[in-house]
Amino acid sequence: MTTARRKKLIPKVTSLGELQRLGLADERYAELAVKAAQNLGASGDRATTFDGAMQWLRTNAQETSEVGVVDEVNFCRDLVVRVMRRLRR
Repeated sequence: MTTARRKKLIPKVTSLGELQRLGLADERYAELAVKAAQNLGASGDRATTFDGAMQWLRTNAQETSEVGVVDEVNFCRDLVVRVMRRLRR
């Protein structure tokens, strides 16, 4: 993989706080939060906006664990990476 491509990939997150901070600064992370919230069953506003998605992810983390929710966020990120690699072939 070239350096130019490597720079385009977003790094995995380690916490919901980090996702919140990065999502406010980078639209890619905001979109990732929305996609992860949708995967965890969010609907309505919580499935379409960054703020709603973050609220849904925090609720899920309180009911289960933050580690599990962060794993889901990174799983979604990995799926996007795999799909993009396949499309480049």
